[in-house]
Amino acid sequence: MKNVGTDFIEGTRYPVYSSVDQILGVPEPAAELPVPEGARVIKLPNPKRIKVPDVPVRQAIEDWGPVTYFSRSSISQKELSFLLWCTQGLRKSESDQIHIRNTPSSGLRYPLETYFVAGEVEGLETGLYRYLPRSHSIVAESLGSDIPVMMGNASMNFQLVTRAAVTFLWVGVPYRSVWILGNRGYRSVLIEAGHTCQALIMAAACIGCRVQPSDLFHDEMMIQLAGLDPETQCPVYIATVGKVEREL
Repeated sequence: MKNVGTDFIEGTRYPVYSSVDQILGVPEPAAELPVPEGARVIKLPNPKRIKVPDVPVRQAIEDWGPVTYFSRSSISQKELSFLLWCTQGLRKSESDQIHIRNTPSSGLRYPLETYFVAGEVEGLETGLYRYLPRSHSIVAESLGSDIPVMMGNASMNFQLVTRAAVTFLWVGVPYRSVWILGNRGYRSVLIEAGHTCQALIMAAACIGCRVQPSDLFHDEMMIQLAGLDPETQCPVYIATVGKVEREL
């Protein structure tokens, strides 16, 4: 394990493209995970019709700082819709398989799935949800008042998560990128989690929220919480969203 970093860099160098699965004729992986049978799908408000205050980029950057607590507060479904659209929302489709979202992705592969725990989102039951960019909808993966507590334990930041309005969990599906980029695609998963979280920080500033990202969590607990397939999916990054001042 002492060479894990150098082994990763060496193993993910620029690929010989004649060896990647796309060129070899392997079928392309799905752009989204399937909706579980019988699961409830909720259409989100149209993000183009949601008005938020204009916050200068410089102000959004300078106002961010490490968050150590959240006050008890909530966000609306419109605000949630806005955050999801800004981070992984679909901007346009050029074909069934070529999609452009609001964050960069190497080869337009978008190897991330966005899960989130709704702690205090108006009109949503407490629980774990997943974003469906193609339809700008969310699917309820599991519901229950204990889920924020489970996320808090898994995230190693119990107090912040259990007081957050929403906690995002970005899950990597590496093969979407590896299919066209070879092992280089593993780098894409990590890099794009950073792009996405930074977009969340900027978007959250527009609705008066703060964001605390973290890559420190218990992987096995996150895998169990989100019902992931550890052979093909991996938890990559989390971010809590909330307010530091109590709502009036």
